[in-house]
Parts: sequence; structure tokens; C-alpha cells
Amino acid sequence: MSDTNPRVVPVAVNVSIETSGVKITCSPEPVPVAKGLDDVLITFTLGGAAGFSFPVDDAIVADKNSKSDFPYKSWTISNTLAALYDRNNKAAKVKYTVNVVDAQGTPYSLDPEIQNGGSAGTTCGDDDGDDDC
Repeated sequence: MSDTNPRVVPVAVNVSIETSGVKITCSPEPVPVAKGLDDVLITFTLGGAAGFSFPVDDAIVADKNSKSDFPYKSWTISNTLAALYDRNNKAAKVKYTVNVVDAQGTPYSLDPEIQNGGSAGTTCGDDDGDDDC
């Protein structure tokens, strides 16, 4: 039996410093949220290069057109832990932004995606003009 709660989806956020500059990656990408699960908490754990942290406000920002699934702002729990609530009502790819700052407060960001499976009655490709799964 697994100890993993399917309603908690962990995401590793890695920051590295390369010759081209600061690089942020997220794993998994896209973030998979299973069909039929509602009230999902997506947790983001920051790792990698020293001196980076999540900002106090807006560490994770879901696309403004996805308010029905992401009705609340993210929570910055600590310098290296943030969380985002997902209703997962609609099956769709949702863009979001991960924001981090360095020790001097310089901001950096990445725009990956969340793949919402939607509620149990959701179908993909419903011709409503959005980017369904």
C-alpha cells in the first residue's frame, strides 16, 4: 500500500546557474493532476543553487484565465516551499508561473504547465476554444 496521497502533487523546482544565466526547471513538467480528483494541493519544493528562495507573495501564479480551477493565490510556506490549490474541475493544460528571487532580491521566473484531468464527468476536446487535454 502506498503512503502517497493522490490529492497532494509534489513538484521539484530546481535553480541552477549556467554560463547563459539562471535556469529554472520543474519536475514533473507538465504537472499531472489525475482525472476525478478534486481539491488537489500542488506543492513546490525549491532546490539547487544556494541563495534562491520563493518570494513571500506570488511564488506560484496560475494563468488568470483559470480562476475557476485556481481560485486562491499560492501560499509561500517557507523560503523553499510553496503550495497552490487546484479544484481540478476542468480538463485542460494550464500555464502557470514559478517565481524565485536571489539573495539580492532579483526576480527570475519560468512558465511551465499543469495538466488538469478534470472532474469525473469531464471530457477533453469540447470545442469551447480553450486548450483542453
